[in-house]
Amino acid sequence: MTSAPPGSKTTRRRSNTSPHRTLLGLGAGVATGGVLVLFGAQAWLESYLKGDPFRRKTEAAIGRALHAECSLTPLQRQGSALSTDSLSLAGQAGAFFKTAQIQGPNAELDLGALWRRVWKIETVRCQRLELNLESPSSTNEALASEPAPEPSATHWWTALLPRKTELDHIHTDRATLTRAGASLKDSRLDVRPSEGGWEILLEAGELKWPGLPAMELSQSRIVARPDADVTGKARVLVKSGGQMALTGGWTRESGVDMHAQLENVDAKPFLPLWWQSRLRGSMQGNLRFVQTVKAKNGELSGDIKLTGATFEALPLFAQLDKFIQNTRFSQVPLKTASFHFSQTPERTEFRDIDLDAGGPLRIVGNVSVKAGSLRGELKLGISSSLTQWLPETRKKIFSEAREGYLWIPFEVSGTPEDPKENLSAVLVAAAVENATEVVKDLPGKLPQALPAATKGVLDAVKSLLPQK
Repeated sequence: MTSAPPGSKTTRRRSNTSPHRTLLGLGAGVATGGVLVLFGAQAWLESYLKGDPFRRKTEAAIGRALHAECSLTPLQRQGSALSTDSLSLAGQAGAFFKTAQIQGPNAELDLGALWRRVWKIETVRCQRLELNLESPSSTNEALASEPAPEPSATHWWTALLPRKTELDHIHTDRATLTRAGASLKDSRLDVRPSEGGWEILLEAGELKWPGLPAMELSQSRIVARPDADVTGKARVLVKSGGQMALTGGWTRESGVDMHAQLENVDAKPFLPLWWQSRLRGSMQGNLRFVQTVKAKNGELSGDIKLTGATFEALPLFAQLDKFIQNTRFSQVPLKTASFHFSQTPERTEFRDIDLDAGGPLRIVGNVSVKAGSLRGELKLGISSSLTQWLPETRKKIFSEAREGYLWIPFEVSGTPEDPKENLSAVLVAAAVENATEVVKDLPGKLPQALPAATKGVLDAVKSLLPQK
């Protein structure tokens, strides 16, 4: 058989078909290779996300973002979600916390951000968070004064991995925060990036503070910045009645500075047991807690007013009733009641005390408590109208007349749980002196009247003695 001459139709047909088939084959090969590459890349990504290199990289990224040493348990991946059993953090220089323990964190990743070489974490949810807001210890600071470096690349393709981490949201329904003996338990927490730092929103939760009654957090907003400055505001409900608005913060340079606005807070839970049945009312006013960075303890101070305040069955007032032969002071509603308060671990002071019943009675002065001992210098004023019928020997113990009151100084001692005062003894002594004058004035010509008169005087004196 002879071959077709050049330029024939057969030759042209073969020349047209061969390149076409070649292109189809090449395209199929590329597609197949692409599919294999995608499957290979997915398998590699799956393996990488579960491996130690990625876990170490994640630890380094979290550590740099939060100025802490980070430790993760092995990671698991399901779709775009990464999870682990626990995450532990130890705060270093620049951190706003000392330690953090996170149980069951689950992170939703935006895989599309990988094209921008960014590990973008949309939301981290966790079962429980325990955060200690004390300053990082010197041991933790010594662990790394510089941010933790990223793990070095071990393969050429690691150079293609993202170099930046973005975190949009952290959430848990069971957060516990502690600092200096205070704690907030089982609070709802949301954390988002804000103002170059972090915005922390808290709702609900049981709040405990040393020396204060049970409270519940209503809501709060805290902003923590990378330079370790923390500012915030909160509203707290006192379970026995009333609420407090809190503002303030903490800085590495100046320490803690917190302010509280009291709104109709029931005074009873704040009082020593002895006073709880004898004084009632609601507190209004401002408190401030300051603790410098170098100080071991802080100082709480403020100006307090009592509204709806009433003294009930106060022993001193019962003695005063006997002295003036009246029952005016068995219950004493106060028109105004105010004092300045300051407290450190060594000493508690109540200064500028002013308890005014609006006419019949008023008490002013200062009281302090040191090492459990009560000391105070006060003045009692009663209306001059209440003494106008008293004998002169009783009137003269009120040595000062001022602002419509007759005043007598007295001292308090003992302890807050068992207070003592020396005014009752003064009142009894005045009654005895008056009784003596009465005996002296008995007519000498009526000796038969002496026994009855003496008995009457003794009965009067006995009525003034404190009843056990």
